[in-house]
Amino acid sequence: MTNPIKRRTIISLGSMAAVCGGVATARAAARPSAAQLQTMVPSVSKAAVGYRDIPWHGEVCGACVWFKPPDAGSTVSHCHLVAGPISAGGWCQAWMKH
Repeated sequence: MTNPIKRRTIISLGSMAAVCGGVATARAAARPSAAQLQTMVPSVSKAAVGYRDIPWHGEVCGACVWFKPPDAGSTVSHCHLVAGPISAGGWCQAWMKH
């Protein structure tokens, strides 16, 4: 005996797909411009974004849109969001592909 797909199931799946599409669109729209990055003051704590000094699934701070390379004559990297020094090989939950 087969189970027919209920109308309620189809509506639920359609709603979930719409929400997921909306989240992807919002994330892309949230990508900062170069001018916005220059005026940002890092104010989020490392703990708030789950920062760690090691990569996660191949994602690293150095490849993130929020990453700020060391200033000339320095070896310390920073982030446009996260306060304090960070590692280019680190990762946090705010990671966004460059």
